Amino acid sequence: MRASVRIIILALVGSSSPLVAQTPPAPVVQVEGLRQVSPHVHVIPDNSVPLVPNVGFIVGDRAALVIDTGLGPRNGAAVYEVAKKLAPTQALYLVTTHVHPEHDLGAQAFPDTTLIRSADQVKEIADTGLQLAKVFANRSPINAELLKDADFRKADITFEREHDLDLGGVQVKLMAMGPNHTVGDTIVWVGSERVLFAGDLAMRNQPAFASPRSNLSHWLASLDRLEALKPAIIVPSHGPTGDGSGFIAGYRAYLTEVRDRTSAEKRAGRNVDQAVEAVSAAFDDRARDKARLSGAVKAAYGEAP
Repeated sequence: MRASVRIIILALVGSSSPLVAQTPPAPVVQVEGLRQVSPHVHVIPDNSVPLVPNVGFIVGDRAALVIDTGLGPRNGAAVYEVAKKLAPTQALYLVTTHVHPEHDLGAQAFPDTTLIRSADQVKEIADTGLQLAKVFANRSPINAELLKDADFRKADITFEREHDLDLGGVQVKLMAMGPNHTVGDTIVWVGSERVLFAGDLAMRNQPAFASPRSNLSHWLASLDRLEALKPAIIVPSHGPTGDGSGFIAGYRAYLTEVRDRTSAEKRAGRNVDQAVEAVSAAFDDRARDKARLSGAVKAAYGEAP
């Protein structure tokens, strides 16, 4: 396995105990969990199952927007059926928060749907292709089954920084956020209802630096942009939905401490491995996922003067 893919896998699934073998639940979107979080917004929660995203639906009078697809065509087809029930006569749009397999590789199961991508996502797909999907497929028979014949869909609409959608009675803004969790992170903002689909930029889990281009300083700036929106509800890529302040504040505190501790280690002449060891010890059980913490320290070390 190439080193870059190994880093991504550790960042996504975290570290696990070598003493306990655990079989995670199948990464299947549980569509029966659909719930409404605001007048125009519905969510299928991930139930904190690995490789399952929180799937969003924003339903207007003329059109609806689906956010993320689940892992592979089978999940995508199930999500599409929910969208058609919520918006039986409306046009359908689809966007993904980023191009990791559980968020994007069900898109081919959405017929007659307009797929919107940021230019960053298009470039990331061209650069990395199905490399991560192949790794996921090799991890278990159910992953392999769900990802069989999966491929990226070509965008119908691309945008550089922002794209506005009028769904009829509700306005939605898509924003390309640059290199945070991935190169192609995209957020979705429903301003009238103050609902933010934040992707992996702010959630309960530790931040995952899942690309060689992930940038800690940029991520902190992205958190400032999220906070400026003043969201009341944040729907992250994974884990529970939260209020508008906790996830952002938690990520800012974590990333700031990683940056400051790592910079101090580098100034003291420690190499990157020594910095990882020292910062990990300082966090102790405040950062349980040591693989994700290591990725953050390595990013901070590379950026530190």
